[in-house]
Amino acid sequence: MREKRFDVLPIDNGSEVRKYFCTHKWNDYSNISENLITHRDVIPFHTHIRDVIKGFASEPRDFYFLHNERRIVGLISVANLNCRQVKVYLFSLLSELEIRLGNFIATHVSEDELFKMTFGEKEKIKYEGVKKRYQEDKMKGDDVPFVEYLYLSDLINIIAKKKLYEPPGYAGFAKLGSLNELRHAVAHPARSIITDKHPVKKLWERIDRVEEALFILGRF
Repeated sequence: MREKRFDVLPIDNGSEVRKYFCTHKWNDYSNISENLITHRDVIPFHTHIRDVIKGFASEPRDFYFLHNERRIVGLISVANLNCRQVKVYLFSLLSELEIRLGNFIATHVSEDELFKMTFGEKEKIKYEGVKKRYQEDKMKGDDVPFVEYLYLSDLINIIAKKKLYEPPGYAGFAKLGSLNELRHAVAHPARSIITDKHPVKKLWERIDRVEEALFILGRF
């Protein structure tokens, strides 16, 4: 286990898996015990990654065995949450949020005002590419809504500046700022989602924040 850096090692008796070796502390191989697999250690192998993350966040554990028809068929740990499939799920969730926020803002703020809020103030390097794409599309005759050129951070800032979170039911929008960091991590393949500074609980809180915002947006 130390050589391969396995914190959990299933014990296969040749026909099934009923026990496993496990470190008492993650990444510490000085104390390892043999344990019997219980109902609390298993989840269906087809469990959605959202529910896996929620489980890790709500229970003091770092792994689950995956079962199918009462047989252990796999293992998932917190280390697997940095894999490509999890980032694809998070990217899809954040993309849906950006689309819905863009539509929401478009109904409350005019295109001219959005343009002035983006380019009318002190020029920023990050907007040079945005402005170039916007101008090129206009020259080609593409009438794409300007809000589609904005980043998630821009959408959040516009909501804050225009105080679009003040009406009843919009309070959840005031807590979206922390999602920028998650967006950056998801957008960079080499960056880990789960680290010592960003545990599973924090990831779940951000997912819950996105779901809250999507729920609110679905009502208005």
